[in-house]
Amino acid sequence: MARPPFHDRLRAGERLLGTLVQIPRPEVAVRLAGQGFDWLFLDGEHGGFGPAETSRTLAALARAGAGTGAVPCLLRVPSPEPEVLIDAASCGAAGLIVPHVDTATQAEAAVRAVRGRGLVVVQAESREALANIQAIVQVAGVDAVFVGPYDLSASLGIAEQFDHPAFLEAVATLARTCREARMPLGIFRMTAAEIRTHEAAGFTLLATGLDGTLLEAGARALLAELRS
Repeated sequence: MARPPFHDRLRAGERLLGTLVQIPRPEVAVRLAGQGFDWLFLDGEHGGFGPAETSRTLAALARAGAGTGAVPCLLRVPSPEPEVLIDAASCGAAGLIVPHVDTATQAEAAVRAVRGRGLVVVQAESREALANIQAIVQVAGVDAVFVGPYDLSASLGIAEQFDHPAFLEAVATLARTCREARMPLGIFRMTAAEIRTHEAAGFTLLATGLDGTLLEAGARALLAELRS
């Protein structure tokens, strides 16, 4: 039985489990999709997913999901520049994750560039975005806010100190504002234990781990078993 469209599941507040894919090979995304993830985060900012790589990967996922439906993908673009968004929106991903959206004006520009060709997920990952989140969530056409914990903590002057009170308060403020606006909210964390700490606050678009570390962990576990 086919699932509802991804955008409907997101807006309904369904818990959507994904992982980050940086290796721009269709085979990697197909293997990960086959494990049962609800969505895949294709990374064109810190990974190798440009328009061509994204198109090839989406085509492979469509073939792999024939009859059951392809696992939806959100593509993070390398910058919020309109020309970058226009090119990326033509790839056919379920939506775009737009990094470094610090103001409502930038969010509006992203929505205009995408022109309805997929979801617009804006990343809140700076002190400025934190200050402007109330205005950002009011922008028509923004479908979700996605917290970037690494850049956010660095912007606050506490890089990767995810237990620091200032970081926890910033994330709580973002979550509270999004809940009040009924705006879907997502975040990336490296481990299941870390991601679970955010679910009670209303985070539902969840990206946990990434392809390279999953590969390393699998190889490490196999070698440990062989050597035991």
